[in-house]
Amino acid sequence: MHEKQYGEMETHHDMGKKWMMKKMMWEQLDDDAKKQYVLRKLDEKIMKKEFKVKLVQHKMETLRLMKGWIER
Repeated sequence: MHEKQYGEMETHHDMGKKWMMKKMMWEQLDDDAKKQYVLRKLDEKIMKKEFKVKLVQHKMETLRLMKGWIER
């Protein structure tokens, strides 16, 4: 089997393998580790949303600046 090039799509079969590995690893974790993992994933989602909000705010500020320059 050949190695994937950067940006190449994963096949359905490859995704199934990854899911099975994650499931096996999940089953081996104790309750405290599962809790830490879930909290970490939630923090990751929060950080991603906060980044998107900051990016949109920055774009809005840039558009306001451009509008001000044009109106002068």
